[in-house]
Amino acid sequence: MEFIRNRLTRKNGDGSLKVQPELRPSINRSSSIRAHELGRRVSSIQSSDPSLCVACRQLNLSRAYQTLVTSTYSPGGVLLGQLQDDPAASKCPLCQILSLVCKETCLATRSLSYGLPLELRAFYLLPHLAAQWVKGGKTFIEDRSSDFFVAAVPSQFSMAPGDSDRAMFDDMVSKRGFLVYRDDRNVEDRMLKPRFITPHFDPCVVQDWLHTCVSQHDGCRLVQRPQPSLNLIDCQSPYVVKAVDILTGSDTMKDRIGRDFKNGVFTTESAELPEYVALSYVWGHGIDVSKVVLNGSKLPEPLPAVVEDAIVVVLKLGYRYLWVDKYCIDNHDKEVKHEQLMHMDSIYKNAALTIVAAAGADESYGLPGLSRLRPGRQLSLKRDAESYALISTLPLPHSAIAKSKWATRGWTYQEAILSRRRLVFTDEQLYFECNSTCYAEGFDMSFDDHLLGSGTSHDNNFIRPSLFSLKKLAHSNFDGKAARLSNFFTYVHCAEQYSKRTLSFDHDSLLAFGGIIKVLESTTTFPVRHIWGIPFFHPDDDNLADDQLKMTYQSFQLRPFSKSPVLKDNNAPRILPSDVGVDYLAYLMLGLSWRHSPSVSPRRRNDLPSWSWTGWEGSLIWPELTQNSDIRSAAWAETAISLGPNSSDYVPESYHKSIDTHLLTQGNKSLHIRTPAISRKAFLFDESSCTLALSTGGDVKLYPSKNGLDAQKVFKRIQSGRYEVIRLATVDEDAYMMLMKRYHNSYYRIGTMAVKDTYLTYSLFTSKINTYKLR
Repeated sequence: MEFIRNRLTRKNGDGSLKVQPELRPSINRSSSIRAHELGRRVSSIQSSDPSLCVACRQLNLSRAYQTLVTSTYSPGGVLLGQLQDDPAASKCPLCQILSLVCKETCLATRSLSYGLPLELRAFYLLPHLAAQWVKGGKTFIEDRSSDFFVAAVPSQFSMAPGDSDRAMFDDMVSKRGFLVYRDDRNVEDRMLKPRFITPHFDPCVVQDWLHTCVSQHDGCRLVQRPQPSLNLIDCQSPYVVKAVDILTGSDTMKDRIGRDFKNGVFTTESAELPEYVALSYVWGHGIDVSKVVLNGSKLPEPLPAVVEDAIVVVLKLGYRYLWVDKYCIDNHDKEVKHEQLMHMDSIYKNAALTIVAAAGADESYGLPGLSRLRPGRQLSLKRDAESYALISTLPLPHSAIAKSKWATRGWTYQEAILSRRRLVFTDEQLYFECNSTCYAEGFDMSFDDHLLGSGTSHDNNFIRPSLFSLKKLAHSNFDGKAARLSNFFTYVHCAEQYSKRTLSFDHDSLLAFGGIIKVLESTTTFPVRHIWGIPFFHPDDDNLADDQLKMTYQSFQLRPFSKSPVLKDNNAPRILPSDVGVDYLAYLMLGLSWRHSPSVSPRRRNDLPSWSWTGWEGSLIWPELTQNSDIRSAAWAETAISLGPNSSDYVPESYHKSIDTHLLTQGNKSLHIRTPAISRKAFLFDESSCTLALSTGGDVKLYPSKNGLDAQKVFKRIQSGRYEVIRLATVDEDAYMMLMKRYHNSYYRIGTMAVKDTYLTYSLFTSKINTYKLR
């Protein structure tokens, strides 16, 4: 039992052990009572201090609530009165708090660009918090189910959406939080209140969140049976155990750790594998996986701080088992390791909770609130005689999570996306997001049904998942085209976000995205398939009979990724998708139309295909898609895509039916595109602007992936025949092209080009049809 005791005890200052309180059962109540009890921790200016300045005394803040509810509300808030010009220079406690919480607006008042009096205004909290929580969401200017906050702003300060003043204000509260007004005479029926954050992890807050999710959210329930081969850390012993042994009551397991427990620990009454918590974290540098503990063996000592702390969290929340990749994946058997890595989607999807360590640089940092205390920077001013208090909140944790080391690592992206419930540890507070809602520890959300159901129409938007949900296109008419576009959009959005992250090993590029691929390939309606990460749709998956009946242009008799020319007139009208059915070739060409962001310096991953985004390191983007996007390929050009030199070697079953990315590493990395190239004479170089253009008049945008390429170099090498350009997909009015470098008998993708589709006419293409072997 020493293993358990070590993890549930802390040392006092004199070195003696301080046993933590026993686990408290999950409760269904508002945490507001706890917030009140924890108020002693916050740095405060007591009400016994009478030294408010003259300007602040004239504000009459004791009547601020009545002033707000009886005034006509506008985006600019409600004026409460004027303040000193320089609150930072005053000894007044209210001025001091305002100078800290509203630092940017106070400084702006003193700048030459303003030179206006400083005012104190009141704003309803929930609308502004919702705008911070869901970027780009609609902001409702009034909501009386929440408290309001006060802010010092210059007079004539514009709070209109899109104004530079509003941008500065929003940036300020995103960094410093809100100064919330609490009237002790009007504390009932508040859906949202500020919460005081303790130095130590408080399991009761998390238990409230978990209880709400488990009892109310159908979308967060387990929908997939866990893998029986799963290995787990038993947090009540120092061993890694097999989940199947827990299920069957293995004698080996009983002999190893049964001495620590009473009767009935291992039973076969439940057909389901045990509930477990997963850990998402950043490994340290120079980790030798060959020295990591074998499956089923005793855990090493000492454990990394983040694992030690995660074990404590698991036990305090009432769970027993923890999954940590370093100890639960067999790194000594390549075949077994691969098998386990291919089930990453199942591992995180089936975890009852995923702990995300978004603080510190690596595993040695631990979880704030456990092995290290959380810093406190909340401020308060309480005026007992006047029955009101001002309490500063912590900023929302979204920015801290986005800027964390954890958010830069490739593997952690799918770990968060695939999980049903995430508990994120930042340096200052917790953040919880399930598939249905989200909570920040700095704000006490009431769990009373009558309050949650009584708010305005944006309540659901305010608490909806905002960081880790799969992004989809919004569509008013969910027809086949919209659904297909939405699924494709989800895939490329995930790939774009993932590409912003880094990996320690290039060969993990596709593997660390494999869980996302598996989820999107497993959807029942229009699953998105892939070839080395390039997304596409396959007609075998098309389950819309109406679309199949309209396949006059691309029938099932034709290979799914080839097209014969039907129009050779330069001015022929465009055939719209509604006339021809589904252009599967166009979607595959769209998948190839990715490009690197202009601000990055891409790097090739030489063991992976140049035509796939997985073969490059660096942030990338696809053409922008909307619910009405028109995706098409050239109607007049013969085009075919295959994985071999023969026309019969089109995309095989193993690529569009299998969800095992490992099969690709054993297969062909070449892509054969049979199509006419764009003629060298089609390109012009404008020396005055150093840009490319077409001879038909269209300006060409160049998106190089190869470092050091500019328009002049590309032009010269196209003219010399070293580079060639082929057409890809057209999205709405923009046509995309692939820039290729010839090397011996093969070609390598080195960039993307774009031009208005009207300028890319038939006359610009060569009459010869070539097969380009892309490596």
